[in-house]
Amino acid sequence: MGQGPDRADVVVVADGGSVDRTRDVVRSAGAQLLEGARGRGPQLVAAANRLVEEGAGVLLFLHADSLPGDGALAAVRRAFEGSSLVAAGMTQRVDAPGRAFRWIESAADARVRRGMVFGDSALSVRASDYLAVGGFDPLPLFEDVELSDRLRARGTVQLLQGAEIEVSARRWEQEGILRCTLRNWILRALHRLGVAPRHLARLYRPFRRGFSD
Repeated sequence: MGQGPDRADVVVVADGGSVDRTRDVVRSAGAQLLEGARGRGPQLVAAANRLVEEGAGVLLFLHADSLPGDGALAAVRRAFEGSSLVAAGMTQRVDAPGRAFRWIESAADARVRRGMVFGDSALSVRASDYLAVGGFDPLPLFEDVELSDRLRARGTVQLLQGAEIEVSARRWEQEGILRCTLRNWILRALHRLGVAPRHLARLYRPFRRGFSD
């Protein structure tokens, strides 16, 4: 992925039992493959642990349905060099036309400016700060929300300039933009009210057609 400063030093892919060609593609690309439990939370914990073991100074987390734009990784490097930045997110671009998707992008970028970097904004975090706040919890849902809360309390979180993340529109297109958005808002509100993620996960239908988390 990329060249020079726009290239990742270490790439780790956490796979939770895929039945397609994921593992073959990962190995052929020279990335490290971790095979383990299903679910974003446990997979993110495993990937982060491996990156820390490899000595990564900045950790960047991507979903399987997203891709950094040209220059995005170089922008992440620049942002963390010689600064007190704790964490950052990329500008979101959904790969589909339409005003509704432009609104989704704007809402995601606004959250990052408020210090809340969810999974679809490509969270990057200094490894020392990630460890200091306890890292991801192996939750079935909202692991990124809970980590963002702790990182925001620790220091500066910003939306990076010159760093875009392209996100697949398949989930919204196949589930329906309104249905998907309203469900996410309701689940997030219930989470803020104290409902445990393990209960909320039952209401969050896993996406199985096309890309998955």
